[in-house]
Amino acid sequence: MDPPDKTQERDKKLKNLEMELNDLRQGLVTVTDYFHDLERVSRQQDAVEAVDQKIVRPLVDEDIEFEGIWKFHEEVLVADPAARVPCTEMYEAFVRYCERTGRSVVNEDLFGFVFSRMDNPAPLLYQGEWIGCRLRTDRS
Repeated sequence: MDPPDKTQERDKKLKNLEMELNDLRQGLVTVTDYFHDLERVSRQQDAVEAVDQKIVRPLVDEDIEFEGIWKFHEEVLVADPAARVPCTEMYEAFVRYCERTGRSVVNEDLFGFVFSRMDNPAPLLYQGEWIGCRLRTDRS
């Protein structure tokens, strides 16, 4: 090879290496930016999870307690405008239902408060009795 050809070859190789080095630098910048974005998103997710643990999760746990009442109402009661069920009998049926299904049992006052706001059938509390629904004998 002639010396000018060797010089051109070397210059060409050097130029290719410089382009590869430039591509690597751009790739490094891209990876660094991606890492910083990922780190920022991770911090945001940590913040969201912290909010979930402190605020949202207790609400969900509360809903789990109420779910027992809702399911009891849905699965064990039948609308009957003439029916009357003593409060203690209704609550005892609720406790049995929760024990049988593995749901959370709430105290009687909370049960009465939530239960009185149910619809279809909508029970009415009057003189120690729930009026407007009866217990299904096959489920209570």
